[in-house]
Amino acid sequence: MRIYNKKALRDALVSPDDSLNYSYFEGTSTQVGEVVDLVNTMPFMSDHRLVLCENTGWLAGESGLSDDKFKMLTDSLTNIGEDVVFAMCEEKVDKRSKLFKFLTKNGSSEEFAKESEGTLKRWVAGYLGNSGKKITAAAAEYLITEVGNDMTLLSLEMEKLIAWCLERNEVTINDIDTVCTHQVNGKIFDMITAISEHRQKEALALYYDLLTLRESPFHIQSLLVRQYNNLLSVRDGLDKNYSYVTIADKTGIKDWLVKKMSYIAKKMPLLKIEEAIEACAKAEEDIKTGNMVDVLAIELLIISLSN
Repeated sequence: MRIYNKKALRDALVSPDDSLNYSYFEGTSTQVGEVVDLVNTMPFMSDHRLVLCENTGWLAGESGLSDDKFKMLTDSLTNIGEDVVFAMCEEKVDKRSKLFKFLTKNGSSEEFAKESEGTLKRWVAGYLGNSGKKITAAAAEYLITEVGNDMTLLSLEMEKLIAWCLERNEVTINDIDTVCTHQVNGKIFDMITAISEHRQKEALALYYDLLTLRESPFHIQSLLVRQYNNLLSVRDGLDKNYSYVTIADKTGIKDWLVKKMSYIAKKMPLLKIEEAIEACAKAEEDIKTGNMVDVLAIELLIISLSN
């Protein structure tokens, strides 16, 4: 939800290719001075300028901004132009922090929790409905199960489905299997299996297959993280001697998928799965910060995990 709305805000204010009027900062190394300079700059041949800061740590209470940097930023925001928008997207927020209180007093804040499955199903139906497509509750649930609850990824998959169905007005489970998720998730699962068994060439071949299917490296990374998180939950349940049904009830993972994933989970200690999740997070950071080209970042990730 947070990622989806962040993209929606950007698309509403500036065009995706407008690098002159859209500035994005990420991480604790973000410099207040650079942000202030851009906040004080009028948009160039555009109705708006957007300055977006993500996971800077500025809202994390005592570990946030120093007093002098707080004053520098808030003085600038107090005099911000009506055509300039400053936004922050933070995972860790202390609502008692001075900056959070300032922003909520002079602007607005929104907390994005994970949407329930029922809410997501209604959203999926509405999204497809706007393009003249219908979907049953069972098919919507299947789509969410396959893709996950990331609204950005769901919207990408639904655009594929809309294009695939053409003149037909209903999206079916067969369409979902044919177009994207079943095929992609199957390859991701096979990739993780190959990685766990150190079959590096096979894992890389599956990655190249996904690129051929025009799956973005970032999407592949997101699916890897989701599968590794599922593996972590299954492995934890197995260590506690839970049955497949109990693990499914406690984690929300389908019981048939728990049984399928237990094959890999039994081979991987919790520490190895946690290390894989951390490696995926590092690859995502390298892509977002521009330290590495996305295709190469995921290729090196697979090589590292399968060594």
